[in-house]
Amino acid sequence: MGFSTLNEWLSFQQTINPKEIDLSLERVQSVFDKMEIDFPKKNVFLIGGTNGKGTTTAILEHLFHKHGYKTGAFTSPHLNHYSERVRINLNNSEEQDWISAFKIIEDIRDDIPLTYFEFSALAAFQILSDSGCDAWFIEVGLGGRLDATNIIDPSVSVLTSIAMDHEEWLGDSIEMIAAEKVGIAKSNKPLIYGDIVAMKSIKKGCNDRNAELRKKGHEFNAYIDENQFSFKGINKSINNISIPMNWGDGESDNLATSLAAMEANGEFFPSRDFLQEVIDDFRISGRFEIHELNHRWILDVAHNPSAAQNLRQRINRSDFSSNYSMIFSMMKDKQLELYINAFRDLVQTWVICEMETERSFRVKKIEKKMNNMGINNIHCAISPLEAIKTLEKNVSISNNVIVSGSFELVGPIREFLLKSPR
Repeated sequence: MGFSTLNEWLSFQQTINPKEIDLSLERVQSVFDKMEIDFPKKNVFLIGGTNGKGTTTAILEHLFHKHGYKTGAFTSPHLNHYSERVRINLNNSEEQDWISAFKIIEDIRDDIPLTYFEFSALAAFQILSDSGCDAWFIEVGLGGRLDATNIIDPSVSVLTSIAMDHEEWLGDSIEMIAAEKVGIAKSNKPLIYGDIVAMKSIKKGCNDRNAELRKKGHEFNAYIDENQFSFKGINKSINNISIPMNWGDGESDNLATSLAAMEANGEFFPSRDFLQEVIDDFRISGRFEIHELNHRWILDVAHNPSAAQNLRQRINRSDFSSNYSMIFSMMKDKQLELYINAFRDLVQTWVICEMETERSFRVKKIEKKMNNMGINNIHCAISPLEAIKTLEKNVSISNNVIVSGSFELVGPIREFLLKSPR
């Protein structure tokens, strides 16, 4: 079977497995075993965790790229275009890359009902292999143990953080979620853990898999004094890196975790000046992304309470004045009330909307939950773009506008702002 456009392929993939999320390694492993994928002998990082995966992936990617490696990264979901899911040397892949990879997979899949994400992960591996990348950075999708990305054998496994999220699939306690996340640990390979919670599950998971655990606060640590960042690992250290004033604790933790992963990998470790240059230029789309238009727009894909707290921390550390409004939506499996609590004392006007997915909370449900919390300054819209129109009618031009709650909210609004005249 062959399709001529990327959208045709993506539509087809959504018809193969009736379940959007179907955690298992059997299907993807069966197809992967038939593929010809060439991995680098070193420099393969598998990056999981609840929050901070995308940022940690990007930090590692930028460090290796600046050092002269041909880098390849796989992340998900995407903000605006599917081709964002694979980057080669920091540039988004081409649609034709995906079409070619999908054709290879379809030719050998037989009747195996791959999910949409499994198709994506396998195609990403094919693209990175075909591109001859010598440093791979693979972001885990959901969980770890049964995630499609876990079929690879990385040089280093990384867990950024553990927090409550995706309880329907991963478990309803921090320890249960950690037990799933630590499933990316590999025998005789290091696992870097950038958090301090659920240590019982993390240690057990590494012991069961005979992995070397390197954990924050023990084998590595970070120290921050007036925006000066220092790192101390087992044998490597680096001091006095100036980090942005608006970084939250999460960003500093992600940087420390990235450096610990580089030390464990053993290929190279940045000098102070080298790292400072990377940090000075570091940006990542959809993470505290600022657009100065008729309002100051603050775009962030934070979509669980822990990420919301970090976003609030970043706002508090920024020199923003005036009032705040917020365009908000969320998936219905998320902890909406805990998320909103991070902003309820900051935001004067809320604009809530639905997203183009069945997983989205309905507007009336969001409004009812917020009313029950004592929040009544709410305007409703039927879509992200309608939310912008509603905001413009009801909010002062001097307001800062936070847009957060989901990739599928931030993406459309980001695309609209990028096309708007400055």
